[in-house]
Amino acid sequence: MTQAPANILHLNLPVTDLEKSLGFYINGLGFRYVQHLREGKVILDFDGFNFFLEVSDRSLSHDRFHFGIKTTTEGVYEWARKIAEKGIPQVVGNQPTGRAEIYTTPDGVRTVLYMADPDGHIIEVYSHIGVDTGFVRAGYGAAV
Repeated sequence: MTQAPANILHLNLPVTDLEKSLGFYINGLGFRYVQHLREGKVILDFDGFNFFLEVSDRSLSHDRFHFGIKTTTEGVYEWARKIAEKGIPQVVGNQPTGRAEIYTTPDGVRTVLYMADPDGHIIEVYSHIGVDTGFVRAGYGAAV
């Protein structure tokens, strides 16, 4: 059986204050407003990716939940300047320094920064996944 073409093209993020979140994503990060689907649910666009914000009375986020924006090394520094100009602070993410700062791996391959939206959802801006961390577990990706 042939699988039909498919793409992952949206993320639905729970938010507690829609107007505050719209301000953050549109004015702070440059996402583009597309439309309201209904009261309390909005579609934004970021470079062809649909980003849904939906009002919820509770956050469904896990402390390791985050989403990433991939760019170049210079792009990470551009994002740092952009968010600083907008008054958006960097936060501590997975960088081993434990500090809210731009981090580059010792091999120079990966550069990353983290910030948080109004509900505390972590946003990672990174230049590369990197090769100096992680491992491949035998059997992953093997046919079953």
